[in-house]
Amino acid sequence: MVDTRYRLMFPLLAGLSLWGPAGAAEPNAVGIIMKVTGETDPGLPLREEVSANTVIKLGPGAELTFLHYPPTCELVTVAGGTLKLTKTAFTTDGEVKSQQDRPCPRVYELPGTGGGWVARDLLRLPVIPEIIFAGNRAGEVAEASVYEKGEPDRLLYRLELADQRATPPASAAPLEPNHRYLLILRISDTAQPLAHGFIAVGAGPTEPPVVLHVE
Repeated sequence: MVDTRYRLMFPLLAGLSLWGPAGAAEPNAVGIIMKVTGETDPGLPLREEVSANTVIKLGPGAELTFLHYPPTCELVTVAGGTLKLTKTAFTTDGEVKSQQDRPCPRVYELPGTGGGWVARDLLRLPVIPEIIFAGNRAGEVAEASVYEKGEPDRLLYRLELADQRATPPASAAPLEPNHRYLLILRISDTAQPLAHGFIAVGAGPTEPPVVLHVE
């Protein structure tokens, strides 16, 4: 049986702000680092958000892959040279190794601690959820689980966490579209887990990833 505090937390959904496909969790963020090898200046760890007009120098042999936030919505890999990102474009004197259109990610801002929360909206996660954690406390997400809402709430599966990215286990069945579920997050050094209601949307793996900005 699931801890009753999960059910008590559902009507007090974590004062979350939906930026969705229209923008990023931080107004000045225009993309997020998806992969980096070699040295960059400034140093950019995996899942770091990139502010508008940031100039990034890639050292010899360095490669950087970023996901551009809306309205551009491209996954781009650049090798060497200097890279600059704006809200709608990027420029580089290095080599563009790949440039692919991607569905625009949904970007939400979540608090990383409990408290007196006020419901504003529900998350919308794909039926095969892909969640990218960004923000100051993204690295402190210790566990993420999906529950069927009911009496009691029923654990469906724990998402597999790696490099601030969460995906369902290979054996997990897709969620039911337009059905309501609970996403339970455990944050290190925070005793109370966070419960977020969400609606499963879409039809499969072509749905965009979701960026959860945890502060």
